[in-house]
Amino acid sequence: MILIFDLFQTLVEDIHMDFNLGLKPLWETYYRDKCSFDEIKAYGEELFVYMQDLHKKGFEFPFVNDELPMYAEKYGGDVIDMSIEEEAEFLSRCNEERVFDGLSEMLDVFRKEKIPMFVLSNSGFRAGALRLMLDSYGIGRYFERIWSSADFGRVKPSTEFFDMAISEILDLYPDSTKEDLLFVGDTYETDIVGAHNTGLKTAWINRNNASDVNGFATYQIKDITELRKKHIV
Repeated sequence: MILIFDLFQTLVEDIHMDFNLGLKPLWETYYRDKCSFDEIKAYGEELFVYMQDLHKKGFEFPFVNDELPMYAEKYGGDVIDMSIEEEAEFLSRCNEERVFDGLSEMLDVFRKEKIPMFVLSNSGFRAGALRLMLDSYGIGRYFERIWSSADFGRVKPSTEFFDMAISEILDLYPDSTKEDLLFVGDTYETDIVGAHNTGLKTAWINRNNASDVNGFATYQIKDITELRKKHIV
């Protein structure tokens, strides 16, 4: 078996998210003399709505490649050349998260059993920044590759996004087939629908006893560690 995980609310729990906690230091460094913080904050809220509209159409709004140039266009100055490390720092300022209880121990067991593991995430932040975030929680080492929609340009449930990851995995493991892959995620509309439509088996982390209206979930669990407890993996 080969495992592909969603990231947010699957591997790590979002406790609190506030984009402005990352935006304010950026404003202080690059835009203090060009606009007030309230102005750039309001513009950030406009761009959030724009991002939501793009997501509905299946497209991502990458923070570094698309959003940062829009701040420069609106307020003047050079486009910020943000490194992966700086992007990861911005992300850490915005998000307060924690690894789910028992996850590290389960991943360690899977690694000892030589089960390949990957991450496929909808995120406006690049895969390198997500990797650094997972490293900071001590679990990045378990995943061979991390794919972010910020790099690919499309968001789950886009089958193109899934197909890209599947193709790379099967190139790495040519003796495997799509039937050997299991996608694990918490959001039905993006994770489970997208993975099913791409022909993958799915494990849905269904914490709220929601209805599997389409019958797309191969397995249903309430907690990620049930992958092991229920002998799914």
